[in-house]
Amino acid sequence: MSGIAKMYDTTVVPSKEEVARSWAGSVNLQGSYRLVDLDKEEVGVEVLIATDEDDRLVQIPFSYRSEEVDPQHTLSVVEHGVLGKRWITNALGDPVAVRELIRAILTGDDGATRDDGVAAYLDIRGTGTEENLDLDDVTLTEVTRQRVIGTVVVNGVRRQFKLRLPNVLSEVMHTGRGHSATAQRLVAPHPDNANRELLVAEFNWLE
Repeated sequence: MSGIAKMYDTTVVPSKEEVARSWAGSVNLQGSYRLVDLDKEEVGVEVLIATDEDDRLVQIPFSYRSEEVDPQHTLSVVEHGVLGKRWITNALGDPVAVRELIRAILTGDDGATRDDGVAAYLDIRGTGTEENLDLDDVTLTEVTRQRVIGTVVVNGVRRQFKLRLPNVLSEVMHTGRGHSATAQRLVAPHPDNANRELLVAEFNWLE
């Protein structure tokens, strides 16, 4: 299990929905899934799931920090009723969020459990089988809304990777013409049909 996400019954101004719409356009939030910072428990990672104007499921990756990590990837500064000022970042531009996504994929982990008992909108799980995985010092070299390329020290060796978090969620077997999903990925049952498996994220080493 990818840890326990601590939740607060409080206000966030502007709201996460407002931040999501300012970045992703006209979307309606349905829920989210979460990961946690397993090393220092300082960074919150939440991927919002919404429907767009075409009624497609889309994902909007956020990370939450008490300080700005990179102005280039900052989406908003919000006031949290308990934690105070928080910086919301495109999670693919946050090294901690990227590390936790990679960890979940490679170890076959699932999403974090919320301590308020609310179920995640997507029941994600990684397809990897790694054990005793030590990930450290993530460096990001290319970041977009759906993809990040960088390096990470894995078990003492620096390696280059590519992580893709598609904006539009589609079935693993229907990812688009000419595209086959990588073996190492995050998947989840479709919330309306458990027999349909969604492709949530893809990962591969570049060397």
